[in-house]
Amino acid sequence: MSTPPHPGGSSGFPGLPWPPDPSRPLPSPGDAHDPPDLPPAPPLQGEPVPPREGYERSTRQRVLYLPVVAGGELLGYLWAAETNTNACGFLRNLAFFERSLSASSLWSRRLDEAYDEGLPAQDAVRRWRGAPEDPEGGAVPADAQEQWAPGLNELGASLNPDAPRSPGPLVQDGLYPDGTPADRSRGWGPLVSAPLPGYPEETAGPVVHLPVVLGGELVGYVWAAESGDAAGYLRRVPAGRAGEIAMGLWKARLSDAFEAGVHAVQAIRAFRGLPEDHLSGTVPAGAAERQAPALAELRRLAEQ
Repeated sequence: MSTPPHPGGSSGFPGLPWPPDPSRPLPSPGDAHDPPDLPPAPPLQGEPVPPREGYERSTRQRVLYLPVVAGGELLGYLWAAETNTNACGFLRNLAFFERSLSASSLWSRRLDEAYDEGLPAQDAVRRWRGAPEDPEGGAVPADAQEQWAPGLNELGASLNPDAPRSPGPLVQDGLYPDGTPADRSRGWGPLVSAPLPGYPEETAGPVVHLPVVLGGELVGYVWAAESGDAAGYLRRVPAGRAGEIAMGLWKARLSDAFEAGVHAVQAIRAFRGLPEDHLSGTVPAGAAERQAPALAELRRLAEQ
């Protein structure tokens, strides 16, 4: 909890903390002020643990990919970006939902190990060609041919044609969608700020909501009005900064659904089971849809 301002702060000392020694006179408005040497605040219970460092799990570049099979069944693809040496991952085949989910855990661990070894993304993918088949995660056949797709979304569409498409994080391969580098030392793009088109974010009636989970921790909710076209994302206050950071991708997904003409409730239901983003989390595939009598009630829940 922050130290309260002095009662007289609004008439000469705005923003100054209460003096640590009440016997000391208040400083004059023009004097230098040394804040008290307070001990650091203890960590909050339940604060989400920051995700470990690893390869980026999204890209806008062309992707190299190799099949992962088990018992003749295609469980998914290992992929790596064309020139971004830090982007690769495993794309699940949702036709084999449970098996590909187990495989995803194995390949994520293997890619994390490759990252720790400092391997470029394509080498991290190629190293598994011809390795013995794992009973859970399958294998990349020794004779598998490297193939290329125009992008990760296109590869996903060919593997899971009926699954919802995700635009991914705003920054991919170190660039914003218009090509502006996220690292400003590499240059600047046009400095334009415009709100995303989207559903109204207020409603007076009942709402349905689904949990957003990051690393096993609840960081927020996506919600939609039961009647009407309102929808949005609410961060869970105890999740702190993680809940705020997660907001960007969910708002982008809602904006895409709005522009595609998808009804608000259908939009949030389509978010179930999307791959977990390392910053924004996921709505678990088996998440239960719940109802709140009003958006204000959901806001109260998000504060707990």
